[in-house]
Amino acid sequence: MAIVVGAVVTTPTIGSLADEVIARVENRVSDKTRAEIWLRDALLEISANPDFRNEFVELEENGPDCVLTIGLAEYDEALFVNTGDVNLGFLNFRLWLDPPTNSRWRKMESRSYQYIDKSSKQPSTPSVWYRFKGTIGFDPPPDKTYQVRSRYYLQHPIDDTLVGVTQILLPRDWLEVLVLSAAERGFMELLEFEKATTIHMLLHGDPKHPTRLGLLAGRIKKREREDWRHSRALKPVKRAYTLAGRY
Repeated sequence: MAIVVGAVVTTPTIGSLADEVIARVENRVSDKTRAEIWLRDALLEISANPDFRNEFVELEENGPDCVLTIGLAEYDEALFVNTGDVNLGFLNFRLWLDPPTNSRWRKMESRSYQYIDKSSKQPSTPSVWYRFKGTIGFDPPPDKTYQVRSRYYLQHPIDDTLVGVTQILLPRDWLEVLVLSAAERGFMELLEFEKATTIHMLLHGDPKHPTRLGLLAGRIKKREREDWRHSRALKPVKRAYTLAGRY
């Protein structure tokens, strides 16, 4: 997310956080490149963690519209991912019912290939998608040239030629978590395991004291913020019955 510096809005990069990581490891290292590597690894781990996927909407992506071939059930996964993206997992597939106009669609259900292999079906309108190795299949096989569009979870892009210029796409309230996670890696590399454990408990909580929650427990999911009016039930109010009509 953007950081405001005066009147200029900037996006944080791995390089811009490296000095903070070095400070967190008590200036035990002077090589900024090592701090950037710790940040890179922490960024990839946090952004790919299934527990946090619902938070990072910045890493959700629409794939290209792909034309299905009549009677052909399975296709190379790469067809449904934008060039240059690394797909960590498909979220769903949308089937356009009126190609090429593409004004009507329906969501396709996900099934396992074992379920699909139970029986063969005549070509019809696909209603299910499944994965087998590096292919994506549709069942029943299409009876005409439908178009489908994927939604998938993108691996956080990293500039491998110069790690420090990689822009961090996570929300700003996750930057502290990222810096601490990188510092934990730093102490592990320095063989300061006790200090690394202390940071780990700060992030994830102390297992010996379940009531002492870590920083990650306080991160409210973005979708939960948006949906709280629908997901929270009203709490009934009970009044005690007394002669005075009050508690």
